Amino acid sequence: MAGRIPILTLAALLWALSAAVPQAVAQGQSRPGSLDSDQPIDIDADALEVRQDQNLAIFTGNVVAVQGRIQLRAEQLKVWYRPAADSGSAKTAGPGGTIIRIDAINRVFVTSETENAKGDLGIYEVKEQRLTLTGAVVLTRGADVLRGNKLVMNLATGQSKISGGRVHGRFVPPKRQNDTAK
Repeated sequence: MAGRIPILTLAALLWALSAAVPQAVAQGQSRPGSLDSDQPIDIDADALEVRQDQNLAIFTGNVVAVQGRIQLRAEQLKVWYRPAADSGSAKTAGPGGTIIRIDAINRVFVTSETENAKGDLGIYEVKEQRLTLTGAVVLTRGADVLRGNKLVMNLATGQSKISGGRVHGRFVPPKRQNDTAK
């Protein structure tokens, strides 16, 4: 199935991968409640495969998911869900269930108006509200850049950790008023 695929039930995806991720890492704080989780989500992909027997929806090929001011790009997006009969929740996903886990695979980019994050794999565990981004992770906000091999962030607490080998941060101070006049 090619073309534009609007999916309103994947709100947990972009809520997890929203602007709070790179900003919370860069500033050490979370912004719960300021996310676009109430906005509809549009997903464009070259194809969609639903494996009902596995409770899995797979978007492949140039996947772009947009919710409000947040955009996620990846080569593949896998969404695992619990069927509606087992969910015990009003939230729905896939063909009528609750989202359990979302994987963004291969060349993962998350962008907002002010921040960008990239890696090779992004995993969001919905119940735990834990986002893990791995594989040459780069977080940028303006001229500031953080690099590492693994980012783990608890979205409920705002606590985050970059690890996996050497971690590098470059923080550029803002230009002073008199510096720009020279």
